[in-house]
Amino acid sequence: MELPSEVGIMTLPNAILFPQALLPLYIFEPRYRAMLKESLKNQRMFAVALSNEPSGTMLAPRRIAGVGLIRACVDKPDGTSNLILQGVSRVRFTDFVQEKPYYVGRIEVLSTEESDELEVEALSTKLLEMIGAMHDAGDIQAEGILKFLNDIRDSDALADIVTYSFIDDVARKQEILETLNLRQRLHKVILALRRQSSGPKLG
Repeated sequence: MELPSEVGIMTLPNAILFPQALLPLYIFEPRYRAMLKESLKNQRMFAVALSNEPSGTMLAPRRIAGVGLIRACVDKPDGTSNLILQGVSRVRFTDFVQEKPYYVGRIEVLSTEESDELEVEALSTKLLEMIGAMHDAGDIQAEGILKFLNDIRDSDALADIVTYSFIDDVARKQEILETLNLRQRLHKVILALRRQSSGPKLG
């Protein structure tokens, strides 16, 4: 899928968009209503970025974020909207070409760095075993997604979907989003799940 060179940015304090993930959003702020209108008129894409340290009167977005495609959008009579945004790519903002009423960033698409295939396969297997064990222990609710995860043959997608679905710590999720090396990303996902588990250390 071809991405535009610039996208509007929705800056949030606790939401991170991963490739493949489906993120439900409620759009009510006037600035983001304007951004949504512009996105629907053009490429139907915008970015969701974790907010950075305060910059003036607005929270600046982190430099690495996720760009998503609007899959469904329902407008309400009061001007607000409910939508589903599907993550399509990690990106880095190389420049912010607009700050008000919402940020617009010039983007560079970030690709996953491939790693040793056997090691990646072993880590993916370990990750699936951990998800199953954590579900059995009651640490996470994964009944509806376990079969889907076991059917995934793309370790890149597996790491991202597990992170989006099961890791609670926003800072760790952002760190995983920023990790391009697949082996390192899988290691970080496994470590985050271990820390989150209330039971005995797994694996």
